[in-house]
Amino acid sequence: MKLCLTIGVSKTPRLSSLPGAITVAHEMGDWARKSGFKTEVITDENETPVTIVRIRETLLEMLPPNDQVDFFILHFAGHGFRSGAEQNVWLASDWFEEMRAISVEGLKRQLYRHGIKNMSIFSDACRSLPSDIEAADIFGDPVLPRGPYDAVPPIIDRFNAVADGQQAYMLKGDDTAPSRCIFSTVLLEGLYGLKEDAFDKYQTDWVIPESLELFSKKRLREIGETYDLKCSPECATGNPRDHVVYFKRGSNSNDQPSLKWPAPSSRNQVQDKAPEDLQPPHRDIKYSVSRRTFGDMWRHFDNPPTCNLVISGAVPKNIWSTSQIKKMASENDGGAYLVDCTPGGAVQILVEFDDTVFASAVVYKRLTTLISRDKSGDISWTCVSKFPAFEEIWGESFRAIENLQTGNLSADQVDDIATHIREFKHVNPTLGAIASYLYDYTGDMDSIRRMAFFYCYHGQPMPFDVAFMGLLSTKDIGQGRIVADVPSVPARPQSPANDKLPEWVTRGTMKSSGEVAGLWPWLRQGWQFMENPEPQEEVAAEELRDVANFLLPSQFSSFKEEGARILIHKFHLKGSI
Repeated sequence: MKLCLTIGVSKTPRLSSLPGAITVAHEMGDWARKSGFKTEVITDENETPVTIVRIRETLLEMLPPNDQVDFFILHFAGHGFRSGAEQNVWLASDWFEEMRAISVEGLKRQLYRHGIKNMSIFSDACRSLPSDIEAADIFGDPVLPRGPYDAVPPIIDRFNAVADGQQAYMLKGDDTAPSRCIFSTVLLEGLYGLKEDAFDKYQTDWVIPESLELFSKKRLREIGETYDLKCSPECATGNPRDHVVYFKRGSNSNDQPSLKWPAPSSRNQVQDKAPEDLQPPHRDIKYSVSRRTFGDMWRHFDNPPTCNLVISGAVPKNIWSTSQIKKMASENDGGAYLVDCTPGGAVQILVEFDDTVFASAVVYKRLTTLISRDKSGDISWTCVSKFPAFEEIWGESFRAIENLQTGNLSADQVDDIATHIREFKHVNPTLGAIASYLYDYTGDMDSIRRMAFFYCYHGQPMPFDVAFMGLLSTKDIGQGRIVADVPSVPARPQSPANDKLPEWVTRGTMKSSGEVAGLWPWLRQGWQFMENPEPQEEVAAEELRDVANFLLPSQFSSFKEEGARILIHKFHLKGSI
């Protein structure tokens, strides 16, 4: 069974109109039907809004309750923005009123429960950061409820119009061609086999994910030159390379469309698909964390060598945890503290400020946690080692966090990040949390679990996000401690790319178990997965779904007072100041 859902949203509140989204949604639906897919097309034509409820109902009607799906294609054309590390949302017609948008990764993860063997996601939407506070506060909705099967990641192919942090484009129509979204149209040229460059160099009669990726990158460069645009897609294809075939030469060859492009006679024909109201020249939301900020914090409070928590940018009103906390030093804009990390080796804390903002962080026994609050109120945190050469290895940590906040962190960096955190014996677990989302982007569950194994191997509690994104079974052993079971994973297949990586990034690992650091997601983007947790995740996620309504728009988890009080009550946290 092959299924295709294509969605085109041309009108969304506060944003520019995209009539080309309707054009390409119908064209993608026509291709899918001709290729043997059971197909549904959802658009906002005839003043019928595209809502999350409408998408959910359509998907539930399409997905079989007692049968597996060989191939599922999900296509979207419309507005979108970046919500985290390789986490993006698509905007439905009612996104502004409902304060919810389609979580691409959340929906992908829910589809894991529907027996899908292969999945292609075609995303023709912007992936730039929101700058408007109301947009940044939008919550990602996973759309679907729990499915009938255990969660098993399919082989996933990702085709994005642009790299993370960038903007996509639509061309206005003219007398010879309708308005059309550029990336979707290029994909259609490849899917229909209209261009010889779309065919695989080995299976020369096939269009497969790898050949479609190479074609779309080359073709978009040509389109960019024609219309004076910078078009650079981001694609990630699964293995084996020919696990699906989009087009075979000779099939439907007599029923191929003529995809006409508007004439490139004027730059006025090019309409930026960026959410203009969300992307003013000077952003209102400031994402900033720097090596100097944290370095100054460390040196400023370095006199008390026994501290393992340093806070800068604001003086805490209270610090909540399950452990004892002792103040070691204080300044006008922060302080240094010693957190008792026995017996589990890591302790969840909530830092309360006078303006009722609560910052979340985890303190490790043999590391120092640095929490920074900048002038705009944005909160960041990281861990540093106490051994003498720690400053030499800060670079990668701060680059990753800076890229996380500025929208420049992509899945192709994840192996480098994983190498860094393991090479130095897990100096900075925050990188492990970030890496878990990057691996999840391509459905690489084995690599998340491989990371979890090494946390267990080194006797260091694994970040909550690693356990949760790795779909690990967990159990509560009391005193604010959670233990996760890590299944064995095979080694990565040999390939030129894999063979260049350190052995611990690619090797097979044994079954193990270990402590989880923290009681909830470290990054804000993890909360979207709390609404419908897997059975093995329910211990960790119980009652947490209610907290998501009180998240603040920061890359790291921080809360309004109502959400923090839920956590304080649930986990019996006590104030220390």
